[in-house]
Amino acid sequence: MSKLGRPARLNALISGALVVAAAGFFANVLNLGVSVLIARLLNPNAYGAFSQMVGIFFIVALPGSALSVAVVRRATQYLVLDDEPLMRHWQRRLNQRLLRWASGFSLLALAASFVIAYWLGHRSWLAVWINTLAAITWALLNVDRALLQARQRYVDLAKNFALEGVVRTIFMVAFSPFGVTGIVSGLLVAICVARIHARRLVHPGAREDGPMLDHTGVTGDLLIALATLGLLATLQFLDVFLVGRYAQDRAGAYSAISQVAKTVVYGAIILGNFLLPETSIADRRGADAYRQLAIACGLLSIPTVILVIASEAGAEPLLRLVFGARYASAYASLSTLILAMGFLAGSTLLSTYLLGSGRRWPTLWLAIATTGGAWYLASARGHIADTVHHNLLLQAVTFLGLLIATLRPLPEKHDVN
Repeated sequence: MSKLGRPARLNALISGALVVAAAGFFANVLNLGVSVLIARLLNPNAYGAFSQMVGIFFIVALPGSALSVAVVRRATQYLVLDDEPLMRHWQRRLNQRLLRWASGFSLLALAASFVIAYWLGHRSWLAVWINTLAAITWALLNVDRALLQARQRYVDLAKNFALEGVVRTIFMVAFSPFGVTGIVSGLLVAICVARIHARRLVHPGAREDGPMLDHTGVTGDLLIALATLGLLATLQFLDVFLVGRYAQDRAGAYSAISQVAKTVVYGAIILGNFLLPETSIADRRGADAYRQLAIACGLLSIPTVILVIASEAGAEPLLRLVFGARYASAYASLSTLILAMGFLAGSTLLSTYLLGSGRRWPTLWLAIATTGGAWYLASARGHIADTVHHNLLLQAVTFLGLLIATLRPLPEKHDVN
């Protein structure tokens, strides 16, 4: 692809971004539809509990996206060097280690689920644990997707996104009569199906002789990405946790506007699957990927603008239509929360760019923003309007810091060992 002329290269970039964005949009529409249906099936308190499960899922699973960063960074090194045999052996070694890590973390999650369930307001520990298992499995799924990203196999990646959206819809709805625990059980089954599909796409083939690897070389990038994306996940769901903790009677209404507003963040996460490998490959070749970043930002701006216009035109009718009258009481805060999540979506793309180019210090800025932001949001004590306005300021300041980091000149060409 690097040998194409500029117009052809630009068309290829746009096509790759579009196919990933389209599949991600399709999957997110299905996921939003499931959330709406669940909102109508559950009472407001139970729906608040479900929203907390969604938050736990993304706090555990989004750092699993750190594996994508680390895997893409290492895989692109082998691919740029055109060392396919070493790439395949490394892939097998990586999978072996990840399965061991996942097993150990699953046992730790079992013990932690009791404490977390109590902190969230005496929720079901079983729902928390099953939900955590689903997030761990999704993290493993991300590794397989990262191998597709590194090879720029965006069509296969899009197929896996679409499959996940479909099976999530089927199993979560099928298990919904069993309450929140049943819903997260359906989520676990769906993600297992999606991972089986992804493994078939990236299977390294028959075992062959070649160099033996004692390590996978992903630890450094993994730790930085784990911290970065874990902080982003906390910024994304901190408001939901705090409203649920301080005002359970308002948690359902807040969850409704949160579900709508956070769709732009999910869009940024999807587009990151295109931006990350493009940035990493460019960095390996000593270049930048500002053009790819601009394409991703341009695509992300479309749903953001549409949501803002729709919320300004009729937030209350929209929430009544989608979630029902009992969840529409927070409609006045919808537009502000969408703007806040727009900034967070931008921070997600900028963080993806910075991680893909090997820059690490912005993680410190996210840590400062998250620590200060937790105290600032908690000062609202669950009041919806105050929480939303505090969140807007927090996300805007966080975005500004990352933008400054992104616009700084790239450092001299470096290598990751």
